[in-house]
Amino acid sequence: MNRLNGKVAVITGAARGMGASHARMFVAEGAKVILTDLREKEGRALAQELGRNAVFVRHDVADALQWSQVIEQGESAFGPISVLVNNAGILGPIARTVDLSEADYSRSAQ
Repeated sequence: MNRLNGKVAVITGAARGMGASHARMFVAEGAKVILTDLREKEGRALAQELGRNAVFVRHDVADALQWSQVIEQGESAFGPISVLVNNAGILGPIARTVDLSEADYSRSAQ
């Protein structure tokens, strides 16, 4: 199909679920992908499954410094990044915004 030939994508939360599905489809369509997740074992296994068009980088999306590492490692492997699928997420406290503590609000806003 090759609709994504020449594209380099970062896919966060890529170790399983929707992120893994996105990664499989992107590679099938010709993209090179940088898979990121906190689940290192699953992320590395998926990168191995996808072959030479995928690399895994352990990454906490809430840590700004780790984004630099993802970009550095991804561009070193595949060149300039052209796509971001920001799929990672965690379920935090369920509450109205005004009822959240400042720490919980800041964590969910990142």
